[in-house]
Amino acid sequence: MMIERVVVPVDFTAESEWAVIPAIRFAEWSGTRVELVSVVAPSDRGEVEQRLALLAATAGPDGADYRIVECDGPAEPALVDELRRSRNALWCLGSHARSALGEMLRYSVSEDLVRDAHVPVVLVGPNRTAAPTGRVLAVALDGTEQGEVIMPSAVDLASSLGMTVRVLQVGGKVPAMAGGPVECDALHGRHPAHELADYVAGDPEIGLVAIATRGLSGMERLRHGSSAFDLAHRAVVPVAIAHFA
Repeated sequence: MMIERVVVPVDFTAESEWAVIPAIRFAEWSGTRVELVSVVAPSDRGEVEQRLALLAATAGPDGADYRIVECDGPAEPALVDELRRSRNALWCLGSHARSALGEMLRYSVSEDLVRDAHVPVVLVGPNRTAAPTGRVLAVALDGTEQGEVIMPSAVDLASSLGMTVRVLQVGGKVPAMAGGPVECDALHGRHPAHELADYVAGDPEIGLVAIATRGLSGMERLRHGSSAFDLAHRAVVPVAIAHFA
């Protein structure tokens, strides 16, 4: 994946703007620029464009690009269309990454985008405290073939960002593709998201985590949970999540 830009959807909530600072760092590492995107009704374009231009001007020392997408309906379908057309963009979204019950009570655009995306999407949760500094991308695996689908994308993403890969195995055996020069570590615990979040918080070398998700929602997620979204909520660094079918 050759990153041509780092895209941050913005609706001017504090949650959406969490992603701006990490996005600036990822753009710096990949030698590209941040693009802020807002979906608005045509009648609101003028006001929103002024606010977006101001935010873009203050996004890092060189500012950011920005773009308005006009849409009379909900923002999510328009953003999904934009994401699917952005083959060489890294999308970075602020998200509460709520619990299953919280998601049922409050709709989450960011989590729906992860489920609909064809590429890993970076979520920036409420515990992210600063711009990433560590140059290790930690790939969380659970010993299943489904969990390993994140590995090629994670290696590609690490290369684009100038990061090294470390596999964090939570149960099961480390896959053959994770051998050779890739670092490996094993975690043991009953709550993978908790163990991973604690591990990442204790290692300043880690600047990004990558993990796969089944993308469960509603009652299915309430029954089975989601380590990926739980990790995004708890982690002090951004989390790249890829949905496998």
